[in-house]
Amino acid sequence: MNILYISNAYDVRKIMILVILACIPGLCTEIYFFGYGVLIQMLLFIIISLLFELIILKIRRKNIKNSLFDCSSVLTAVLLGLSIPFVLPWWMIIFGCFFSIVISKYLYGGLGQNIFNPAMIAYVVLLISFPVHMSSWNEKNSSLSFYKDIKNSINLILFHQKKYDFKEKIYPDSFTEATPLDDFKTKSHFNYDLSQEELLIKKKTKNVSIAWKYINISFLIGGLFLLYKNIICWRIPLSFLSSLFFFSSTTYFYSQNIFCSPLFHLFSGGTMICAFFIATDPVTTSSTKIGKIFFGSIMGFLVWIIRNYSDYPDGIGFSVLFANMIVPLMDAYLKTSGYGRKNS
Repeated sequence: MNILYISNAYDVRKIMILVILACIPGLCTEIYFFGYGVLIQMLLFIIISLLFELIILKIRRKNIKNSLFDCSSVLTAVLLGLSIPFVLPWWMIIFGCFFSIVISKYLYGGLGQNIFNPAMIAYVVLLISFPVHMSSWNEKNSSLSFYKDIKNSINLILFHQKKYDFKEKIYPDSFTEATPLDDFKTKSHFNYDLSQEELLIKKKTKNVSIAWKYINISFLIGGLFLLYKNIICWRIPLSFLSSLFFFSSTTYFYSQNIFCSPLFHLFSGGTMICAFFIATDPVTTSSTKIGKIFFGSIMGFLVWIIRNYSDYPDGIGFSVLFANMIVPLMDAYLKTSGYGRKNS
């Protein structure tokens, strides 16, 4: 989001609601492929986030109605819920909500004062603290009925499979966002011939690639809706996707056996939700036009670096936080003058 590009007809609450509505295509697609656990977990994120916000507002003696109903915490919870696997136990959800709402938002003064994206702070803390849980995306068992799927999801989240009472097994990491990226990266580190490996991966995990391709397309549709409503600025998504496309194309043409294709990067992992929903946070991004282009370009470069050379399969969270860190520096050197004034 970019406040400078938002019409005066929108207040904070309307902006948050429109962004949440734009998440619906991606949410429905994730539910289709991963099951109703995505929705259950997101509802938990929203309820716990609002409870944390209510407690903080009570402690600070702030206006509860204005702060609680601006929907900013709901949006943070939705973005966090869409970014993590649905198999997280309930206490990890509380852990994540604490860092997103209490630490990264209200410890800095509340809405508009935070320097880091709250959802990505929680995501990175969970990823570092619980790497196994954060890399396990379980496949929805298509043989389950609607009610069994809900029951299974509740058992996974609240009881972590202790009350798993039917025979069908769910294999951890059998249907994961991270696996295709991680497979390519691991093979490249060991100089595997990916031309052959890719065929095997595609054969074994064809549904995985298709699922995340559709999920990214869904978030792309939601992002285009936000652009149409002038809620977000085009500079950050375009520069981020262009940067990621450029670096992945360069390396892909250098060696197709080692590096992933640019289209694979664009439609895998959290690329589209980052481009249109996370990186465009108006509070934590640059306030200048050229700064937004630098901001998106740096993020695209970092995502490419992390996906290819780090131990983490997807670099969205780290890239967003690093870019947030250098925003004050960018604004200091790339500041623009006001009307009728020159830069000092």
